[in-house]
Amino acid sequence: MSEKKVDYNMSKYDYLYENNKKYMNYTALSFSPGQGKEIEISYEELHDKINKYAKALSKYGIKAGDKVAVCAINTPESVYILYALDKIGAIVIGLSPLNNDYKMKQDLEMTMPDVVITIDMFYSKIKIHEEELGFSSLVYSPLESVNNPIVKFVYKSKQKKLGNYTKDKNKRLMNVIKLGDSDIFTYPKYKLDSLTDIMFTGGSTGVHKGVELSSRGLNAVVEGMEHMFKLEPGMVHLGQIPIGHMVYGRMIMHYSLAHNLEFAMTLKAMPNDFYSELLRTQPHAAVGGPPHWSEFVGVDENGNKIINPKLIKNSLPNLMYATSGGEAAKMENVLIENEALKYMGSKAQMGDGLGTTEMWSAVLINNGSNSVGSLGNPLSELKIKIVDQITGEEILDDRPGELHVSGPSLMLRYYNNEEETNKVIYNDENGTRWYNMGDIVKRTDKNSSEYVYVGRTKRNFVCGVDNIYPEEIESLLLKLPEIREVIVTRIPDDEKQYLPKYHISVFEYNFDTKELEDRINTLIISTIGESALPAFIEYTDKPLKRTDNTKLDVVHYQKLDLENLEKSKEKIKTRN
Repeated sequence: MSEKKVDYNMSKYDYLYENNKKYMNYTALSFSPGQGKEIEISYEELHDKINKYAKALSKYGIKAGDKVAVCAINTPESVYILYALDKIGAIVIGLSPLNNDYKMKQDLEMTMPDVVITIDMFYSKIKIHEEELGFSSLVYSPLESVNNPIVKFVYKSKQKKLGNYTKDKNKRLMNVIKLGDSDIFTYPKYKLDSLTDIMFTGGSTGVHKGVELSSRGLNAVVEGMEHMFKLEPGMVHLGQIPIGHMVYGRMIMHYSLAHNLEFAMTLKAMPNDFYSELLRTQPHAAVGGPPHWSEFVGVDENGNKIINPKLIKNSLPNLMYATSGGEAAKMENVLIENEALKYMGSKAQMGDGLGTTEMWSAVLINNGSNSVGSLGNPLSELKIKIVDQITGEEILDDRPGELHVSGPSLMLRYYNNEEETNKVIYNDENGTRWYNMGDIVKRTDKNSSEYVYVGRTKRNFVCGVDNIYPEEIESLLLKLPEIREVIVTRIPDDEKQYLPKYHISVFEYNFDTKELEDRINTLIISTIGESALPAFIEYTDKPLKRTDNTKLDVVHYQKLDLENLEKSKEKIKTRN
């Protein structure tokens, strides 16, 4: 591991540079939009490019404090842009390329950026709002680094047909970079805990919010991961998690580059490409959501979970760390995934973690050396405590409670939303700022520093006199081999307050409904109790809907249930 005791109280770019000084000849980025490793970029080249972009964007007119929205995918140019804007002192707003027109306008109206920098294939979503919202745009191609004129020509022709191409040279980023390269610019000094990034979250509440974050916050997360992953300079980290609008992806990029690893970038971020990209890049570390790692799991003719037959024996000998995040990992899958890793020659054990946009991603991490199924330990730069929901007192034994966290990575506030900020941020009697994550966790035992996940307070509900934790039910149901995915929602009830509804995705639609429901009921009664039994079950043989960052979309199904409930009430009124 690199010898690094760099003070993280600085800009992201300065922190990166200080850690890279001794490793400028190492490979920083590798990138392949197709088959094979197209390009490799050294740390020296990376910093040259960042400086070039920073000078050019400054000449273009971007200055410290300007809000610049970036709609990016995982290409080298996106890395240059993000660090160049940080060096200038601009505030980076992470726009999701998956936004539809409504969501894109919502994010733009909330933050009102001065400039939008976007991959050209998404420009049609941006340009319709330029005049109304008063920002300028810069457009670039994901193939800027590719040395294949035929591929570039075909791609450019397609974008012209789709209306994503602009003839205006002032809007083409590469033209701006070329014209601004010779300028000399004095970069502003980083102000501690100044606003540097705005990332979006809906959380489990469905309230769309912009999260204000600082550079030193992300540096602190990277520093806090130092003791958890023993990776040496020159090792490879797969980079498929989107870096532009997801804190998880941005954290992995910054961690990899600040630790002098090769960040193997890929445009193939979907779960069905995960194994092939692992084979291609042969990384020493990789992260993904549960849907990515579940690609290692197959189902036999009897519906039992097995190692996916497509996996090749001894195919991933380099993989040392395999980490899941985004939503809770399912134990029955983790056990098969560990068997699959061993089969493929990896010494990794599946790790899990818990994080949030409001903390620049990671809070607790199981690096594979912790107990199987636990969330591991908190990052070294953080303080955490478990709090009783009723009394507000700290819980010091192994009872479940709300997870509260404090540290340098804590968000500054929600953008222009004091009401939502005050719901989750508070100061204790010593003046320490704490964030209530809304997650229920507990220690693995009363003397342990490891934690396990129980559920979300904002998803919890009361049925009769009992608290219902939907995630607990979901985890149990996934033990049944017919069930692919499940979401538990709540239906209002005059007598019991709420009733559970199960949205169940099955692998095959050919099953005995009564027989399955009998096993569901038996499982629930023998573990959680009768109050958690379903009042309603809805089946589908299709995967359940997920959000842009691959989490199961609980809010979608909860809203759908309430809408259907209102429609049912209207029908009853009409009949009467």
